[in-house]
Amino acid sequence: MHIRVMQQSDRITASLYGELDHHSAAQVKNELDRLIRRYRDTDLILDLKNLSFMDSSGLGVILGRYKALKASGNSMYIKNPNRQIEKVF
Repeated sequence: MHIRVMQQSDRITASLYGELDHHSAAQVKNELDRLIRRYRDTDLILDLKNLSFMDSSGLGVILGRYKALKASGNSMYIKNPNRQIEKVF
């Protein structure tokens, strides 16, 4: 699992590469939490174009970050999910 981050003025885009499953969920959670703390007051876009697989552990990571962002008055957007990932959602 690899995350590439791009910062725009009022949002950050985190592009996920690989598989977001029970093996990588803790790593992704920690990296996204670090980004959210570092870039307070910005929205987060998760680009899933290069995410080849996601299970319920990955869904939990995404929903947890969504709740944290929403509680702080920010938003999360999902971009480019493939068919398998759409089914998990």
